[in-house]
Amino acid sequence: MRCSPSYLSLLLIIFSLCMQAQAKLDCDKLDFNSEKDFFFHDSTTSSIKTIDPLFISNATMVVCPEGIERSSPNDIKKRWGFKWKVRYDNIYFKTSSGLVVEGMNKHGFSASLMLLKNSRLPEKEKELIPIGASLAVNFYIDHFKSIDTALLAVWDTRIFDDMDMECEWPFRIILHDSCGATAYIEHINSRLRVYTPEAPCAITSGADYARLLMLKYMPDSLPANKAEERFLHYDQILPGKNITAFVPEFTNSDVSAQAAVFIKDHTSRSITIIDGRGKRKVIKFSGIEPIPGREISKSIF
Repeated sequence: MRCSPSYLSLLLIIFSLCMQAQAKLDCDKLDFNSEKDFFFHDSTTSSIKTIDPLFISNATMVVCPEGIERSSPNDIKKRWGFKWKVRYDNIYFKTSSGLVVEGMNKHGFSASLMLLKNSRLPEKEKELIPIGASLAVNFYIDHFKSIDTALLAVWDTRIFDDMDMECEWPFRIILHDSCGATAYIEHINSRLRVYTPEAPCAITSGADYARLLMLKYMPDSLPANKAEERFLHYDQILPGKNITAFVPEFTNSDVSAQAAVFIKDHTSRSITIIDGRGKRKVIKFSGIEPIPGREISKSIF
């Protein structure tokens, strides 16, 4: 049996639409009030982030060499996109939908995404540098090695949705460097907010950082959800806590059964990944040899 050209064209269109639908982020599966999205760091320049296993199932690790060219489109018609050359060797983790959720470069500088309820990206502004949402993590680890220099660029860039996400941009960006500095970048009501808390600090999914501060200093006057209660708990025990002793305590709890965990040592430039079933992998920059001019994708486990 032969198919007519028009019939084949229709099948190809349907197949293409199905593939695009699979590639989209499923907003209905994002749980902003669970215990599955949590970040904290200690003055020993280590940081820990839990993440819903949804984001690393079928995800790939990409080894990126310095010198390759990368580009972001522009969402303003008849405006040029933004192109750059990668300045530092780095590794990053990309989901099956094409979203980069975590990355670190050879200087121990990292960028992460965490869930943020009601986040709304800024309006179109042709004077600012356009950065597609899927490239937000790449932009920072490609360019910077310290919080100080990264913050100089934050106010000149504009993140826009290049993934056609139905739930807008439900994330905040977290930056961390090998000196122990941290920055939280949020978009609330289309307005950019940047926080640089002192270590040790904690943050959780859902609530914006201003609300977390209110919970921290007025815990008895505000009702808190499950994730925010966990934020208050860890915020209380983090001061003076040795991170090497705290990591086993953290990962041996039921958290590792509920979520995937990224443990980053920004000084030794290594990342330990624990999936939702307790499987563990350690990635060290000392054992990675990027291939000049070409990115290499590998499965995480």
